Amino acid sequence: MLQTMRLTVGAAIILIAGSALAQPPAGGEYFPLKKGNKWTYKVGDQTVEVVVAGQEKVGDKECWKLETSVGGQVKASEYYYVDATGVYRAKVKDDKIDPAVKVLQFPIAKDAKWAVDSKVAGQVVKGEFKIKDDKAKIKVKAGEFETVMVEGDSFEIAGTKATIRQWFSKDPKAPGPVKLVYVISGTEATLELEKYEEGK
Repeated sequence: MLQTMRLTVGAAIILIAGSALAQPPAGGEYFPLKKGNKWTYKVGDQTVEVVVAGQEKVGDKECWKLETSVGGQVKASEYYYVDATGVYRAKVKDDKIDPAVKVLQFPIAKDAKWAVDSKVAGQVVKGEFKIKDDKAKIKVKAGEFETVMVEGDSFEIAGTKATIRQWFSKDPKAPGPVKLVYVISGTEATLELEKYEEGK
């Protein structure tokens, strides 16, 4: 009887420990990476879909591949990972980002800043991100959400000046980036979330 109880307790501890290890890092709800998760955005009159396609190792990091499709055709792929310090973009298509670019810092704190100084295929990506607002309320096609707004207003990407703004939601109805604005050489592109579907 005692032996059975010990085995049961031991099994329970293993299960609980395994469950704890499987939990996403604190803050991971702002960028849920699970196979099949799908974000549908509107960019002007175009529809852009981003799907978590699966996992792949980039260096020593287990990353998730996100495929971006326009008109049903995959146009781009990026690789991300999430750890206790933030959300990182580690690879674009076949090109590793060295070092990986942190796009959101954990723990979430208003006015937190972090520098970016990386290379992708020999091209420089340099600038600074800042959490401008940790409770920014915005309205997009998918609904109204309280978000964390991150801005990089003086980036250099392959010799070109750029501004990047991203709004991250942890609302279960639409977690992840709900709005993105890119201004490159004076040309602006805005992506607004139309629909989020969780993978099965």
